[in-house]
Amino acid sequence: MKSNKGRPAQISKEDVVNGALSIGLSSVTMNSLGKQLGVSATALYRHVSSKHALILMCSDMVLGKVALPEESDWEGYLYTFAERFRQALLSMPGSVEFVRHTQEFTPATNVLANDVLRVLGDAGFEPEIGFMAFASVYTRVTDLVEHQERSSMVKANETSSSKNSEMLSKLDELPYLAKLLSNTQPLDYDQYFKDGIKITIEGLKAVYC
Repeated sequence: MKSNKGRPAQISKEDVVNGALSIGLSSVTMNSLGKQLGVSATALYRHVSSKHALILMCSDMVLGKVALPEESDWEGYLYTFAERFRQALLSMPGSVEFVRHTQEFTPATNVLANDVLRVLGDAGFEPEIGFMAFASVYTRVTDLVEHQERSSMVKANETSSSKNSEMLSKLDELPYLAKLLSNTQPLDYDQYFKDGIKITIEGLKAVYC
């Protein structure tokens, strides 16, 4: 984004977040982000005070895109949250690594956590257990989305299937793993996600209900 001559560039919160996501968590700095947006690092500090604050800003924007579930039963609530959280992450490629990096609450996280504790509390969960149940689903969603994004990156960088053939040829002493790998089909990530969340929620039921 280039500024008009003699006037500072006008950038928004969305510009800052999208710029950070396009650079990536491991590479983004205030200097690189300012360059990406066409403003000086000094000017950027008017919008965000540090890389840490930038990570929180990115995380908050993602969680702010997750509409609160309407369900009153805790299982349905968590299933709906999981799907909406996944869609929010996928709609902002690269955001999952920012969300996973911080354990701090943001304004959007506060609203979501409060609503989760309300629903799970109504179902008889103690606050600590209710939050642990929510955190289990939250973490599982980020695991699955990160796996999907990394898989897409690997596929984009593959030049041939020779590497897979070479790997299989070295598995003579690992017949069960070789059988699994030789029968592996392209992964349906929608179904993979549903199965992963179901396993998590059914596990919570088995332990706490």
